[in-house]
Amino acid sequence: MVGVQVGWRRIVVAGVSMALALSIALTAGERGFTAAAAPKSDRPAAPTECVGSRFATLGAVYDAVFDSFLPMMPAQIRDRSAAIKARAHRDMGALRISTLAVSAHPYDLGADDRDPIMKYRDPISQWIVTQLVNVRDGREGQAITVENLTVAQAVETVWLYLYVTVMVPLTIARRTIPSIATIAGPLTVGTLISLPIFLGVYGATALYTNLSQKLVSACIVSVTASQKRNAGKPIKDLRFANSVPAIVRDIASQVSVADADSCRPVGDLPVSRIVDRTSRYLQAITRDAAADRQIADLTGRVQHFLRSHRVHHNLIPADPADFSSGEGALSQIGNFLIPYVGGAPLDIAIGLNHNLREGHIGETVPMSDLTVTKSLTAAYYTYALTAHMVELVWRYGASDPTASLVNSLFPGLGITADMIPRSTGILGAPNLYGLVVYHNVLRSLCLTEDRRPSSTPRW
Repeated sequence: MVGVQVGWRRIVVAGVSMALALSIALTAGERGFTAAAAPKSDRPAAPTECVGSRFATLGAVYDAVFDSFLPMMPAQIRDRSAAIKARAHRDMGALRISTLAVSAHPYDLGADDRDPIMKYRDPISQWIVTQLVNVRDGREGQAITVENLTVAQAVETVWLYLYVTVMVPLTIARRTIPSIATIAGPLTVGTLISLPIFLGVYGATALYTNLSQKLVSACIVSVTASQKRNAGKPIKDLRFANSVPAIVRDIASQVSVADADSCRPVGDLPVSRIVDRTSRYLQAITRDAAADRQIADLTGRVQHFLRSHRVHHNLIPADPADFSSGEGALSQIGNFLIPYVGGAPLDIAIGLNHNLREGHIGETVPMSDLTVTKSLTAAYYTYALTAHMVELVWRYGASDPTASLVNSLFPGLGITADMIPRSTGILGAPNLYGLVVYHNVLRSLCLTEDRRPSSTPRW
């Protein structure tokens, strides 16, 4: 019983510390936050620096918040303040989290504002890149205390779990809401029901994006050089008993975070390069010389086919991630309000217009020169358009399979597709939360073998 109480106390302390850290972080962009003056000591105080979310630990933020409210607290609390703080730090230090459960800001992965990961990322892809870097550097399964968790790590990790457990299910649920009844034109009762979900997800995403970026450069709390150096670092020589699959370790050893200057992202590589690497990998894992010759022969034929056939690469619409702000807004509005063509058909039209403005629509390239990004974008639109057509057929032609199943189970009720959740809402999930995530990872990473030394600045 005592153990349970201690465990709950620790959880409460950690939760309160996290809440305090995030509440302070919300105002940090507007004003700096400085801890109350420490008790006087004969020993000279170490110099401090006001830092942003990358170096502001939850322990430091807890101290700053606690000391700021201390003058307003009752005398009995002020008299016991040192013991209260020590107990809180002890509990936060006892709570340890695996690095595999923590997501990092791209800046903590060595990226800057010009690197692809700053643009092509979602919470899941960012976590995947973080863990590949951890595995590559031998940090998988290491333990980090809640005390030493940075505000940046806390924000990114909290958003990851909110995204996976709330945002994604809500978005899928919104896509399954039936029309129910028409109010006027394309406006239906289903639209009015799903509108708050759409606005809530959009607003939460915008808030996170703005908060995550601004907290990095904000003045949150003052720390010493030692505290800054150790912020967010795991406990030395302490690991959880996690086993990383060999294939993940092999992949991690070959990739780095893509750099705009010195390491070309995988998404920009030509298909011929991927075919060649795949061939060499297959030959490396086989022990049969005859199989190696067959692989080499097939690779040669595939490469010849790719070089011999040209495609109009600009007829592959621009990826939605490359849309301008105006194009993105039109896509969102159209997907939500425009019947029949809202969604994949509208995105295709926007993407083709985007390409038309940036290059000649009739330009051709050998298939061997087609980039990984172009190939995955083509796959994305193919899937999205297919799912869109299936939805139209089920909505305006054949019956939705779910409606047919319900009518067969409960005959005579006259259930229509407009009365029950649409099964097509789930149909698009593999594309949005599978292929898109995979694409973002490939655009965020580069092959380590391609990394070249950064150019030395000239003075």
